[in-house]
Amino acid sequence: MKAIDLAKNHFKSLHVKKIEVPEWSDGKKPFVIYVQPFTLRDQGKLQMATKNSNESEVLAELIVMKALDEKGENLFTIDDKVALRTQVDANVIARIAAEIMTPAASEIEKN
Repeated sequence: MKAIDLAKNHFKSLHVKKIEVPEWSDGKKPFVIYVQPFTLRDQGKLQMATKNSNESEVLAELIVMKALDEKGENLFTIDDKVALRTQVDANVIARIAAEIMTPAASEIEKN
């Protein structure tokens, strides 16, 4: 098998990651964000969208790009970016962004 086939098979084996956000709970259960694995295409889009931007803009853009609901629909739009930067707890945003960029523990254990 070719190296590219092995690499593509690995990517296909990755699962959608669930990120619990207890700070955004409805009082019954934590809010959950779903995230597809991060790709080089995502990285390129993020770099283009945040050229000459500060860290808060990059984190907000990453969440807008990657945060999905259980149906795979985007949770946020570009119109939400300012609110994410100015009206949402920065520590929560930073944690979510870090979890988006970090492989799931189950993926690390496989390797």
